[in-house]
Amino acid sequence: MNDFKNIKDQLKTEAWLKSKGIGINQIYVGTAELFQAQSLATTTLRNHGALLEQNQAAVLNNFLRAARSSKRDKITQGQCFKVLNITKQVQRKLAKLTKRKNTGSH
Repeated sequence: MNDFKNIKDQLKTEAWLKSKGIGINQIYVGTAELFQAQSLATTTLRNHGALLEQNQAAVLNNFLRAARSSKRDKITQGQCFKVLNITKQVQRKLAKLTKRKNTGSH
C-alpha cells in the first residue's frame, strides 16, 4: 500500500516538474535561480508568448534549450537573471493590459 502511494506521489511530482519545463534527470544539477528561470521561461512562452518581442522569445527559447542540454551546469547566474528580467517585463505588460481592460480605458 505504501509503495503505491510513493509511486503515485513520484508520478505527481514528475508531472509537476514537467509542467514547469524541468526533467526529472535535471533536478540534481543547477541553482535555485536556474530552476526559477526555467519554470518562468516555460510558463511565459506557453501562456504569454504573444506579449514577447522577437528577441525576448529567442533568449527564452535559447535558455530553455541550454537548460535541457548536457551543458546545463554551464549556465551562468547572469543568464538566469536575464531570463527573470524578461519574464518580469512580460508580467508588467500583462498587468497593464489587464488594468486597462478592467477600467475600460485605452
